[in-house]
Amino acid sequence: MTKVIHAVFENGVFCPVEKIILPEHQEVEIVIQEDIPTRLIAVVAERTGSFDFLADQREDIYTISDGEPI
Repeated sequence: MTKVIHAVFENGVFCPVEKIILPEHQEVEIVIQEDIPTRLIAVVAERTGSFDFLADQREDIYTISDGEPI
């Protein structure tokens, strides 16, 4: 089972931001997720064709009469 626990690293200890319900002495694995630059995400999406479906006219479901001009 995967559970995401948000924590802050203070004085050499990971402190959970919210109350955690785990049995005493439960082993856990901590994965440090660093921010990925937005530009890198865009390059990966472009190279993998993640947004190719948007070229399909059936995806263009809005018209000029939808919403209000900004």
